[in-house]
Amino acid sequence: RLGDLLRSRRRGALLRRALLFVILTGFAGAAPVAAVAQDEPLARTVEILRVFLDCHGPCDFDYFRREITYVNWVRDRQDADLHLLLTTRGTGGGGQEYTLKLIGLRAFAGSDDEFVFNSRQSDSFDEIRALLVQRIGLGLARFAARGPMAGRLRLTFDAPTAADSAAAQQPPRDPWNLWVFTLSASGHLQLESQVRSANLSGSFRARRVTETWKLSATIRGNRSTTRFELDSGEVVHSKRSDYTLSLLGVRSLGEHWSFGVNAGGRRSSRDNYDLLVRFAPGLEYDVFPYRESSRREVLFVYEIGLIHAKYAEETIFSKFRETRVNQALTAAVEAVQPWGSVEARVTGSSYLDNWSQNRLILEGGMHLRVVRGLDLNFNAFYARVRDQLSLAKAGATDDEVLLQLKQLKTSYEFFGSIGLSFTFGSKFNNVVNPRFNSSVFDF
Repeated sequence: RLGDLLRSRRRGALLRRALLFVILTGFAGAAPVAAVAQDEPLARTVEILRVFLDCHGPCDFDYFRREITYVNWVRDRQDADLHLLLTTRGTGGGGQEYTLKLIGLRAFAGSDDEFVFNSRQSDSFDEIRALLVQRIGLGLARFAARGPMAGRLRLTFDAPTAADSAAAQQPPRDPWNLWVFTLSASGHLQLESQVRSANLSGSFRARRVTETWKLSATIRGNRSTTRFELDSGEVVHSKRSDYTLSLLGVRSLGEHWSFGVNAGGRRSSRDNYDLLVRFAPGLEYDVFPYRESSRREVLFVYEIGLIHAKYAEETIFSKFRETRVNQALTAAVEAVQPWGSVEARVTGSSYLDNWSQNRLILEGGMHLRVVRGLDLNFNAFYARVRDQLSLAKAGATDDEVLLQLKQLKTSYEFFGSIGLSFTFGSKFNNVVNPRFNSSVFDF
C-alpha cells in the first residue's frame, strides 16, 4: 500500500508538471497574437472614448490623430461621446484666440466644458498645431479618465526654471505699446507666346487693440498690366490700378455697444475714381455680449458718412466732382453651433439728398448637418444696384468690356452656390496614410 501511494504521488506530480508546461507553452504561442492585436485600430479591441472634431480654424487633423491616440476619432457627431467645437477670432497682436468647447453626448450628456487660449502672431503653423494638441489633450483627459484607457494615461509637468519664475514676476514691458505692424508685397509674371501679364501689389497695416479701443490704418496698392497679341497681328494692352487708404477707430461702450469712425480714400482706374474720400461715424449694437463673438453674434450697425468724389472722366450725371452724404444700416447674424454654422448679412444704403440712389445687399452662407452623413452647404450674394454714380459718360470700348477695365452699368449683382455631400461607411476615422497625396496623375 505504501508503494502504491508513493507511485500515485509521483504520477500526480508528473501530471501537474505537464499541465504547467502546456499552460506556459500556450501563453508563449499567444504572445505574437497579442502583439498583432495592438497594431489594429483600437475600436476592434476595446471600446474607448469616441470624439468628433468640429474645427473652424487652422486644424491639422492628421497631426491630431497621430498625436492623440487614446481616443477613437469618428466621422459623425451621432456616433460620438464627445463633440469638440473649436472656433477662433483674431486678437489685437495679430494672433488668434481659440475657444474649445467640449460638448458631452450620450453617457457624458450635460458634462460640458470650455477652454479659451491664445496663440501669438509670430507662432509658426507647427507651434500652433502643437498648442492645439496640448490643450485638446488636457480637455480630453477629464473624459478619458472615466473610460477603460484611464490606467494607461499619465499626466506630466514641465517645472519652470528659476529664470522662468523670475521673468514671470517682472511686470510686462512693451516698447511698442500694443501697436502691431504688418508689411507685405507680392508680384507675379506670366509669359506665353501671345500673352504677357505682370502684377505688383503691396500693403502696410498698423493696428492697436485694447479692451477699450481698436485703432487701425491700412494702405493697399495693386497695379497690373497685360499684353495680348491677336492672330491678326493686332496688339492689345490693358492696365489697371487700385490704391486704398483705410482708417478705423472704435471705442467700446460696454458689453453690447460700440462707437466707431471709418475714414479713408481710394483711387481706382476701373471705377473711374481719381480720388474718393469718405468720413463716416457709426454706432454698433450686439444682442449678445462681445465676449461670445467667436460662437454667436447678432449685430446692428448704423453709419452716416460724408463722401467727396473726384472722377477721372465725366460721369453719366455730367459730374467731374461732387460731395454727398450717404447712410447705411446693416443687420448681421453669425453662429457656430454643433448643428453647423450660419452667417447672414443685410445692408441698405442711400444718399440723403436722393433716396432713389440706393443699394440693397443680401449675403449669407450656411453649413448644415441635416442627418447622419448628409451635409448641406449654401452661399449666396445679391445686390440691387441703384447708386452707380461714377460711371463714365463716354462708356466703354469692346476691349475695355472684355478685359474688365471699366465698371459697367448694371441693376443687380448675383452669385450663388449650393452643395450636398453624403458620407457613409466606417464610423471610425483614426488611420492616417499620406502616401501618394502628391501624385501628378490625381485628376
